[in-house]
Amino acid sequence: MEIVIYGAGVLAQLTKESVITSGSNVAGMIDPLGNTEYKSLKEFDKDCDIIIDFSHFSSLDDILEYAVKNKKPVIIATTGHSKEQTALIEEASKHIAVLKATNTSFGVTMTNEILSYAAKLLKGFDIELIEKHHNRKIDSPSGTAGTMLEVIQASIGEDRELVYGREGNSKRTAKEIGVHSVRAGNIVGEHTVIFSRGDEIIEIKHEALSRKMFADGAVDAALKLVDKKSGLYSMKDLLII
Repeated sequence: MEIVIYGAGVLAQLTKESVITSGSNVAGMIDPLGNTEYKSLKEFDKDCDIIIDFSHFSSLDDILEYAVKNKKPVIIATTGHSKEQTALIEEASKHIAVLKATNTSFGVTMTNEILSYAAKLLKGFDIELIEKHHNRKIDSPSGTAGTMLEVIQASIGEDRELVYGREGNSKRTAKEIGVHSVRAGNIVGEHTVIFSRGDEIIEIKHEALSRKMFADGAVDAALKLVDKKSGLYSMKDLLII
């Protein structure tokens, strides 16, 4: 399979390694900053089977324009998209297969399944989410945290107010979920959801030890997405049997 990797950072390089390990080929590397052979897909003059995007949300137009025009499936693994950009992704999925993932690791996909089950059982528990990342991460809270919160809200069957950080002198209410972001050093990624009631605490945690798991998960998903019909897919759709 011929795979285009959009991006040039550490994660893009790890994805290149994962593509080769999988037995597929890297059809091209795209980087708007000019650190690879192509600055945009408009310059890409080869054929490919699928695109994996680990770049920046500002590259979305270039990716979707090429993918829709050439009927190529795409994995969008960046975060920080606006509502307008999300609408463009949804529109594109009517014409091609699109995987939009805030996190491409198998472990996080499984963690979300565990959270869904736990939230259904632990109604009436206080819920807090703590996420930690390196000091260079721009968006806060993380896209992965946002997905976890969506999973929890859907499972408990009620909308709880999301409270970002805590300060002041007011008491916590039962109808809220606390969300806390830490940015320090070189933390790859850590997400902990706390369920607490009375004298007991249950913690569900996922910790990333390297970025390689994101690359491996994206390539595994690509191998399955390439044969899918048009539509908007999640990691759960592709990785959980």
